[in-house]
Amino acid sequence: MPLTYTVNGPELILSGRLDAQNALDLRAVLAEHAAQTGNLHVNMADVPFMDSSALAALVSALKDRRREGRTLRLTGASPAVRELMSLTMLGRVFGLEEPR
Repeated sequence: MPLTYTVNGPELILSGRLDAQNALDLRAVLAEHAAQTGNLHVNMADVPFMDSSALAALVSALKDRRREGRTLRLTGASPAVRELMSLTMLGRVFGLEEPR
């Protein structure tokens, strides 16, 4: 399944499943958006599923941003993304706030 995304200023809005089939595309989209904006703000409210390969793409992008003195922050995470972030204890690393 192809990766679906839209750009709203500095925010990259992802939608659809993020998995092994589109993890390379995700890496490319993150790198391209970071080159244009510097810091990454990624909205994941419309991501119903994310597997470990997509998570690895996000971790790689986070490491790249940190090497550049920049940030990668996730916002609007769906329940499935929140669960994966909780299981891997990466929610805080990505600046993902706890739901209220």
